[in-house]
Order: sequence, then structure tokens, then C-alpha cells
Amino acid sequence: MRMSNATELTADHHAALAELGLRVDHLDEAIWAGVDARASAPPLGPTNGAGLLDWIHRVGKLREVLVAEGWTRVDKWNAGLVQHPTKPVVLGTLQGNRHTGTPGAPLRSDYAKGPAIAAMMRGNDSDQFTLFDSLHAHEWKLWFLVTYPHQEDDRLVVLREVAQPEPTPQGQVVDRWARRITLPPLVFGPLPVQRDVDGPDDVEVPVTLRR
Repeated sequence: MRMSNATELTADHHAALAELGLRVDHLDEAIWAGVDARASAPPLGPTNGAGLLDWIHRVGKLREVLVAEGWTRVDKWNAGLVQHPTKPVVLGTLQGNRHTGTPGAPLRSDYAKGPAIAAMMRGNDSDQFTLFDSLHAHEWKLWFLVTYPHQEDDRLVVLREVAQPEPTPQGQVVDRWARRITLPPLVFGPLPVQRDVDGPDDVEVPVTLRR
């Protein structure tokens, strides 16, 4: 069961997302797909299996819901992105830290970024959205849906925001941001009884989306 925090969303949240051509339900669909996929990770699979499944399904669902509204998938350098139909906005997914979704807190990516993402972030050195119409197609503005799942008592909580990184050199974590749209967390739960298996399993829970 999912407990939506939609009542905590404000008009400013919706307006900021709309500026990018996004709605919160786009993000919710992607986050839920990732969380649900974690439950399918084999108990004796690799320790990063749940996280990998989360990323695969989060990327896939985000692109699925946005492509249905005219966006285009972008697989340049296998980065798993999706591009806005009229604005040079590209959106990807990123795992953040425990400060995800907290305004002013030191958000950083969980992993250092490779040459592909580093190259795409170079276009973020001019972050004024009003300039988009004058930009060429190769001057994309890269944004991320940043998430951080963790367990609080008997519930799974996914911290979330949409953020635009500043240009970051290859091989470094992303910890400088041109703009952040912080959102209230999604709370899932209550968690079922823990499976009798070894290894980290704090977010590998079966979840069903409530409509």
C-alpha cells in the first residue's frame, strides 16, 4: 500500500514542475515502479541487485509515461534519458543521499558520474530557463529525478526532488546544484514481515500502487 503525500504538495511545487513539462504523477509512477521492482530481487542475488532493478524500472517507467506525452527517449552514451518535445530539457534519474528533498541541505549523488553525464552537464552552466528558446538542440539542460529510499520504523520512505546539477568533472560525485525542486517524500507501508534471509533488505518490500 502506498501513502501519498499529495496533500503536502503546494502550488509552487506544481508550477516549478510544470515549467519543465512535468507533473508529480510522472515522478510517482517512476518511483513506484522502482520500489516495486526491488521486491523481485532474488534473496540470494547480488547485493546490488535490488538497487539495479530499482534504477532499471525507474528509468523505464519515467520514459514510458513521458514518451506517451510527446517526449523522446535519449540513449546517447547509454545514459537513459528522456527529452522534452519542445524545450532542450533532458531528464534522467539519480540516487541521492539522506538530504534528498530537504531545501538547503547538502544533496549529493550516491556515485561519481562518468564521462557521458559529465559531458551533458556542461550545458548547465547557463541555467536560465527563459533562455531555452534561443539555445540549440545540443545545448541541453540536464535535470535529474533524485531519489533516496530508506526505512523509517515499519515504513519505506522515498525522499525525492527534481534537481539541475552544475557542471561537474568526470569521476566526481555531483554535489553542486543550479536549481532544486524539493518535494515531500513518498511513504510506503506498513512493511510486511521481514523475510528470513541474510543481507541488506531494508527497502526490498512488495508494494502495490493504490489508485
